[in-house]
Amino acid sequence: MTEQLCVVCPHVFANERPVRVFIHHYDESWQAVCGEQDHKDDCSDFRLVGLNHITERQPELQQFEAMTTSMMAEHTLAGWRVSGFDE
Repeated sequence: MTEQLCVVCPHVFANERPVRVFIHHYDESWQAVCGEQDHKDDCSDFRLVGLNHITERQPELQQFEAMTTSMMAEHTLAGWRVSGFDE
């Protein structure tokens, strides 16, 4: 099976912050970010990793691997909320 790739912010990549926004894009790609606003404007410091590395590190994300495209899971004070994602 081919590994699915996931774009991550530098904070998630370095394991400094947990994933708080998990997106399944319309083109089948995945994105996992910390949800904070302190990233480079051009996202040039974002990295590609295997999706399994993210879900193994943060197992609660595995429940969202079946999300359809153009959907996102966002961690809020009340827990995880799944909604549509406007590309």
